[in-house]
Amino acid sequence: MASTGLWWRWSLRELRQRLLLVVAIAVMIGLGTGLYAGLTSSSHWRRQSYDASYARLNVHDLRVAVGAGATVAQGRLAAVVRSLPAAAAVTADAERLVLPTEIDASRPGHTVLSRGELVGIDLTARPPVDGVSVARGRALVPADSGRDVGVLDRTFANANHLPPTGTVRTSGGGEVHYVGQGQSPEYFILPGEQPGLVTQSGFGVLYTSLPTAQRLTGQPGAVNDLVLTLRPGTDTGAFAAELSRALAAALPGTSVTVTDRDDIQTRQILYDDVNSDQRLWDVLAVLVLVGAVFAAFNLVGRVVDAQRREIGIGMALGVAPRRLALRPLLLGAQVGVLGVVAGVLVGLVVGAAMGALLRGVWPLPVWHTNFQVGVFARAAAVGLVLPVLAALPPVWRAVRVEPVRAIRASAVAGGTGPLVRLLGRARLPGGSLAQMPLRNLARAPRRLLLTAVAIAAVITALVVFTGELDTFTRTTDRAEADLTTSAPDRLRVMLPRVEPVNSPTVNAVRRSPAVTETDPTLALPSRLSPTVGAGTGTRTGPRTGGDASAAPIDVLTYILDIGHGLWSPSVVSGSPTGGLLISEKAAHDLGVHPGDTITLRHPQRVGTGYRTVDTPQRIAGIHAFPVRSVVFLDNADAGAFRLAGTTNVVVVQPAAGYGRDAATRTLAAIPGVASVVSATASIEEIRALLRTFVGILRIGEVVVLLLAVLIAYNAMSIAVDERRREHATMLAYGLSTRTVLGLTVAESAVMGLVGTLLGIAAGYWALRYTVEVLLAETLPDLGVQAILSGRTLVVILLLGVGAVAVAPLAAARRVRRMDVPSTLRVIE
Repeated sequence: MASTGLWWRWSLRELRQRLLLVVAIAVMIGLGTGLYAGLTSSSHWRRQSYDASYARLNVHDLRVAVGAGATVAQGRLAAVVRSLPAAAAVTADAERLVLPTEIDASRPGHTVLSRGELVGIDLTARPPVDGVSVARGRALVPADSGRDVGVLDRTFANANHLPPTGTVRTSGGGEVHYVGQGQSPEYFILPGEQPGLVTQSGFGVLYTSLPTAQRLTGQPGAVNDLVLTLRPGTDTGAFAAELSRALAAALPGTSVTVTDRDDIQTRQILYDDVNSDQRLWDVLAVLVLVGAVFAAFNLVGRVVDAQRREIGIGMALGVAPRRLALRPLLLGAQVGVLGVVAGVLVGLVVGAAMGALLRGVWPLPVWHTNFQVGVFARAAAVGLVLPVLAALPPVWRAVRVEPVRAIRASAVAGGTGPLVRLLGRARLPGGSLAQMPLRNLARAPRRLLLTAVAIAAVITALVVFTGELDTFTRTTDRAEADLTTSAPDRLRVMLPRVEPVNSPTVNAVRRSPAVTETDPTLALPSRLSPTVGAGTGTRTGPRTGGDASAAPIDVLTYILDIGHGLWSPSVVSGSPTGGLLISEKAAHDLGVHPGDTITLRHPQRVGTGYRTVDTPQRIAGIHAFPVRSVVFLDNADAGAFRLAGTTNVVVVQPAAGYGRDAATRTLAAIPGVASVVSATASIEEIRALLRTFVGILRIGEVVVLLLAVLIAYNAMSIAVDERRREHATMLAYGLSTRTVLGLTVAESAVMGLVGTLLGIAAGYWALRYTVEVLLAETLPDLGVQAILSGRTLVVILLLGVGAVAVAPLAAARRVRRMDVPSTLRVIE
């Protein structure tokens, strides 16, 4: 018995005997560590991929943009740059023409009509700045200059299921044959109509040569944009200031803005989201890892507990306790090692799935999704050590008692704990057999508690994953219901600038045969800031208020005839008129309520131009739409804008016989119309914003479901092993196999019920934290509340209770074929 080799061979024999159980527990650890590695690796993948993608396409250091729809002569912007004293610091520059357009990529049986931008680029610029990577088809070459060919944005094309090459039509009726699908740094993600939102199918970008764009837009020899790169080490801020002064002097009366790469809106969204997203994924990853490891900890402990009789026999034969402890500890080590191997495999599978998801949702020129060894090692270390630690307590308990007590027929026989005494005094219904499941659990409260907590840990993770999916679904459904309370088929005709309501373009829209009713409105970029001051002490009159530390919120203020137009926003508190209607999320972030006064920074018409002013505005109420960047204002309350009798968004009701696509195409063909979008376009933008989250949550949900099934299987296997002598005794006394299994099922059901209820309670708390705290940081422009649907609760209860309860039935064959005399033998 002193031979180490003997113990090693004995442990291997036991591994073969319990192979399925050991592998199942190891797979549980592997699922936890693998998903942890996948979720926590996403931030590394994203940073590496963003850096590599921007570097490959030579993203600009500075951009010069001519504002207010104006243009300048081609070569003028580049000449100003080259006239600077520091011009030698410029390594590359390129002029462009960037204008809004409508992109019609429809073909028979497939309608695609979206707003977008036409980007005319200088194909002769070397090296190119803000280049266009091509994923399908071919790139533009200098020979394409002036030809009606282009490259279509890859994200837009994928989302709308467009072929690698084809023909699209732009505003004004121009046709361009796109020869490939690609991306440019400013459009790695596509901007939504609403600030803070993104889209995939609702905004297209068509890249073509500069001469082609000039011809299509009727502006020959014109540009309105220039991008340039600087030598490493150049003071970008100082160069930008010098360039701004030179442009002001060279182009008096022309509004020109100089920005750097940090001002690229989509770049800010990509990088800012990395850290906030990762906090959410870290919490979810830890929930799954803790659930898997704790369940494995409990199950390994129960496996060792089931060996206490063998340990007692060994002590009775005089074997040293430290040697008897070696075999169970080796079992824990085997589980840990196999768990690490399984974790590597699961991590590779999860990584591949998440990588495919990220590439599909946000295509980039470069995606790095390599296996993060350091991240996995942290989780694997826990999964390796804990199974060994799990074997220590039961071994310690077994070797410290008299051998005769360790050789007892049951690990829980003769318990005298408080639950046993309580149940002994209680009058339970039924006979001794009916009471046996509860009394068995009462005699082993530690086993009940650990198993229930193990089940609860996994159920907690399941509640969080499925609850977040419920939350996202209910949020978008409610938003869609709010937008379709009236005139659900309405369209919004977007104009490129503010125009009088009787302008030729608006009149043409009004007279269109595709329209039966029109409602001129305004959509103006604005900013909300708290107005901090002494309150009036009442809730009936306006007061200044708000959180002075709250950051301003960029919004789009819709000015419409509330209560009398085609559609009006729903109000959840306050009144619809008498001031601004803001979202509940905006009110929370700014610390204000209906009746307070807030500062609205907005454009104000002055003569034929505009200026930006700050105006105190009373908050009339809270609207139901969940996006905080949406603000509504009644026409009667919009005097500060001085824009009465003007519009830049005409809401229309399509005429009978005109479907949405037909009406959209008819209205988009009107000269002066920038784009036409449906009333529910914002819902698609919200879904696009959530698409990554939903995909990753689906992956996590599958892993957690597998964990739950494995826990049920392992609990069944261990329970049958623990109860084998009791089952043999009952069979010896003439009880049927059905009765024996029924008692085990009842005991498992109670254990599953306790664990599931604990998991639902803990899961709902964790769901509220992840949604209302972490998700609020990750998606600051979206207001969501934690929702756990009744259907999800029923599914979780059935899974948590049902799977654990019915798992013993899988051992029916083992119980029926049990060798009763051999099982009841005390010494083998």
